[in-house]
Amino acid sequence: MDSFIASLKPQTIYLDGYDECSSILNIPFYFWYERTVPSDVLHNAFYKTLEEFPILAGRVKTGNDSRSYVVIDRNRLNMPEYTDAPCNVHFQTFKDADFDINMLPVDYSSACKSPAPPGIIGRCMKLAEFHVLRMKGGSGMCIFASISHMVFDGVAYSSFMKRWGEVAKCFLEAQEQYVLDVSIPAKHFQHDRSVLETDTQRSTDALEPEICEMFNSSTVFSRWVAWFSPELRGRIFRYMLSAPGISNYYYHLSTAGYERLVKLTQPFIEPGISGLSANDVISALATVLLAQALHKAGRLKGEAVVLSNIIADIRPRIKRLADANYVGNAILLKVVASPLDLLLGDCNPQVLAAVACNIRRAVDSLDERYCEQVGYLVNKNH
Repeated sequence: MDSFIASLKPQTIYLDGYDECSSILNIPFYFWYERTVPSDVLHNAFYKTLEEFPILAGRVKTGNDSRSYVVIDRNRLNMPEYTDAPCNVHFQTFKDADFDINMLPVDYSSACKSPAPPGIIGRCMKLAEFHVLRMKGGSGMCIFASISHMVFDGVAYSSFMKRWGEVAKCFLEAQEQYVLDVSIPAKHFQHDRSVLETDTQRSTDALEPEICEMFNSSTVFSRWVAWFSPELRGRIFRYMLSAPGISNYYYHLSTAGYERLVKLTQPFIEPGISGLSANDVISALATVLLAQALHKAGRLKGEAVVLSNIIADIRPRIKRLADANYVGNAILLKVVASPLDLLLGDCNPQVLAAVACNIRRAVDSLDERYCEQVGYLVNKNH
């Protein structure tokens, strides 16, 4: 930890409209491993990785203009929560139960959904928490990682976790070879939100009416909530999630499972579609299930299509973001219309392929101009 503190440079990172849109959420995932890494290796690798992601140790503040920013100050750090503890349940038991998180100790199964600060009013809001749980007899381990959506999107989250794994592998190999001086190739990750700014787009003519309405309209309630600090918004949202009648669910997706699902759709890929990704097929499955649930609840009367919002990463579509290795929020919603009669039939590979092809066409239509216009719209009133 000392080397991490020594590496810090005082800085202030101003958040943008993309960040504020997601500020009431955390990104929580459980990662299951059928092997273990020594505690000291994982812990040291964590702090080494944090040197490249210092924003996670910053404090969120709000200016008089209601704009939020993160202050990174080595004298007033807001370190992520990190724990490493044993569990008296064997990894195979979790595996047989399809990794049911309700079998985890309560501190680990009650995952943080919203970045509300713990404890008393005025307590600093943590931007990340990490819990390592080691299974009985060294049979495996589970890492729970929850990071505030205010500072990371899913792509940035994955960048952190992959980098942690890379660094841990370097430390582990050095330990196994009795090497004292660990050499880790440096990587640069861009946290400065100004890389998203552009002067080339001041129009929204390429955007769907639904997207424009989403960001241009407001209500008294939304303006009131926008006035709150991120901490207070987080507290309110966490309270809402714990209200009676609200249920939260986690889903276990195995690599083999979704690869098999993608393979089943391959014979039904439509002309002009070069291929379907796992995300296309999983998004299609979610669209079908949502439509059937809404229909069952009587919420789709008179509708011919179902509109769904598909998340897309804009980094590959805006070169300067890809070149900078940007790790803030850089995702947008693409509205996709799917025929209702297709969604209400049997959920078989042919139906999934048809919906997934529709999603793939919509995502492929996203170009730099569209993405820049969304960025302008998101930040116009920020």
